[in-house]
Amino acid sequence: MPDREDVAAVVPVVAPAPDVGRPDGPGAGMIERLAATAAATDWASAPAAVRDRVLDLVADTVAVAALGSGRAELRALAAGCTGSGASTVVGSPHRRPVGDAQFLNGSAIAADQLQDGHRPARGHPASHVVPAVLALAEDRDLTGAELLSSVLAGYQVGVRVGRAMGGTPDGVHDIGTWGQVGAAAGVARLLAPGDVDAARRAIELAGSAVLLSDAATVFAGRTGGHAFLGASVQLGASLGAAAVAGLEPLPGALERHFAAVAARDWSAGGPEHGHEVLAGYTKAHPTCAHLHGVNDAVADIVAATGPLTDVDRVEVRTFAHAARFDTVAGSELAARFSVPTSVAVALLTGALDETTLTTATVCSAPVRDLAARVEVRHDPALDAGYPAGRPARVRVVRADGSELTGAADLPRGDGTRAFDRDASRTKARRLLDHRFPGHADAVLAAVDGLAAGGDARSLGAALRAAAVAA
Repeated sequence: MPDREDVAAVVPVVAPAPDVGRPDGPGAGMIERLAATAAATDWASAPAAVRDRVLDLVADTVAVAALGSGRAELRALAAGCTGSGASTVVGSPHRRPVGDAQFLNGSAIAADQLQDGHRPARGHPASHVVPAVLALAEDRDLTGAELLSSVLAGYQVGVRVGRAMGGTPDGVHDIGTWGQVGAAAGVARLLAPGDVDAARRAIELAGSAVLLSDAATVFAGRTGGHAFLGASVQLGASLGAAAVAGLEPLPGALERHFAAVAARDWSAGGPEHGHEVLAGYTKAHPTCAHLHGVNDAVADIVAATGPLTDVDRVEVRTFAHAARFDTVAGSELAARFSVPTSVAVALLTGALDETTLTTATVCSAPVRDLAARVEVRHDPALDAGYPAGRPARVRVVRADGSELTGAADLPRGDGTRAFDRDASRTKARRLLDHRFPGHADAVLAAVDGLAAGGDARSLGAALRAAAVAA
């Protein structure tokens, strides 16, 4: 992926408008609409489908954080945070300061490439907003209804900004851009419900201090990429709290600064899209979302055949963004960004999940040998299918010359193919059981309790009890 030139060298400095107390340009109306929406968001008043999806996103995000928290590098990171506080670090029996919990939980969510996402906005809203507001709600002993309202508010704001960006510049990962704005908006809604001015300040402060994370670090499967999400969550939450305290941005920041440095093709005047949580996705595969069309096609093949040990070669055709991930992986993390290696693991084991995408499997001779025989081609005819989907066509040629084919367009778990409640909870329960055997039901009961008069501290207590047992 080509690196972007130094931002400071290519982005012109824009002088503030003469009246700096008043934002100018088409982005001004967007800010006011977003602030009003965030301040007024009430989970309890939302349609039932929206309420259910928000609750399922919290369950999915907590489960993904639980799985990630077991990684050696994240255990080491958590061991370095020893302060006392009232917020739960998933995977630890101890309560820590709110900022530490936001950072560590955000980092764990990123680690296994299972975080949620929103394809049209091109990023990961709940993965930023949930850890930001959950740790703070626990610290302040706030109700589940307030927590869920804040998740919904931050999700809506973040995605709306993400849609306006048209993607990020070359070399910049979406982590730390609009997700951070969503985290700030969610925190403002949590701490100052109904305060439009606080929401406005939060959105513009977060847009004024945007992170420009290195995409190459993430896509290479370097462990430092985990911390990009954690840092973004922590920074967005801090800026949201600063906004509630009254700290003021220079108005117009989203268009003047955020759009200039973080957006590929800024368009603040686009249409509204209703309840954005209904258009997002949760992941079926522990890989970069661009690979999910390929992974779905292979999953359909092995669902019919079981594991395949007689594969001669594999041909994969896909859209440009996915075709870039054509390198055979040398590590388990890199495999999550590798079409050849993820295909080889799925074909040889019959599954692509937390039990098969391991160092031992990825680095095994059979997987490396087959991955070297997976040819990845960019098919320009499939480019039109993105971002409406993530199209892929797979042809598996067996040793006897027979062929198996698979195709995918819109991945499982995404948009109109979103998992229903049973499928969503099955995934969350599986991940929680993998990390905390025997404690998944208690954690999920505490998540559901958020919608039935429960509070953030009850969920934290269930997570800490699971960590003690683990």
